Amino acid sequence: MGNSGTCGDHGQRFESLPHNDPTNLEDMMNEHCERYTALLTRAVEVAAAADRYANAKRALVGGAKRELQLASTWHLRRASVPSSVDNLTFAHGSNEHALGGLDVCPIAFLGLKAAGATAYPWLIEAAMLNPAGSYIDHARVALQPPERRAYCVELGAYHRFQHKLEVYHRAVTDWQASPSANNPAARWRRRAVTAKQRYLMNIVGECLSAAEPGFPPPQAFNRGAAHDWLRDAGGHPMFWHRPSPPSALS
Repeated sequence: MGNSGTCGDHGQRFESLPHNDPTNLEDMMNEHCERYTALLTRAVEVAAAADRYANAKRALVGGAKRELQLASTWHLRRASVPSSVDNLTFAHGSNEHALGGLDVCPIAFLGLKAAGATAYPWLIEAAMLNPAGSYIDHARVALQPPERRAYCVELGAYHRFQHKLEVYHRAVTDWQASPSANNPAARWRRRAVTAKQRYLMNIVGECLSAAEPGFPPPQAFNRGAAHDWLRDAGGHPMFWHRPSPPSALS
């Protein structure tokens, strides 16, 4: 150890530092801060890139698992039955997909199809502008004017409701005619209230309370009691009143 109080090369490097010059010390500190900031920024960028890569991998794995699940259970789905309603519904929907029609509002599109002769002039006008276009192309143009679109949406919603009402009534009628529904000692009646029953009871209760402020909240301690209460209350409130079709465009 020398008189300088330092040790070997480390001491020489320390003595060589311009520690008596505040300006040089400040520059060195700024330089170190800049290097640290650059390294930190790069580390954050690398971490973000790693997260994006991991998320992409997880998405691919998740998508593959869903595809495998769909493939393995396809034979159990109603759409897999040839010529069934679900099978034909999927087939017609895939046809519109093939023509690039998934961007068209399905309710407005239903109204356009249901409009019949009212919509033909709109489609012919669109076809004259684009003779090489498909029906989807012409329908997309025909639905652009706001008043037409509003009319088709209202008409489509009306027909959609009629279809849902028919399906609902058929399901209720089939269930009410079944032995299980008419057996007061059936095991299902003693089971816990389902989440769907609880949700529907709350909705019906809110509707009836709005009409009758003193209406008591529903009480059901099992699945059978909930079923009977919903049946006596009129079923799903969505189907209590039928909508009217829209007035024809002038």
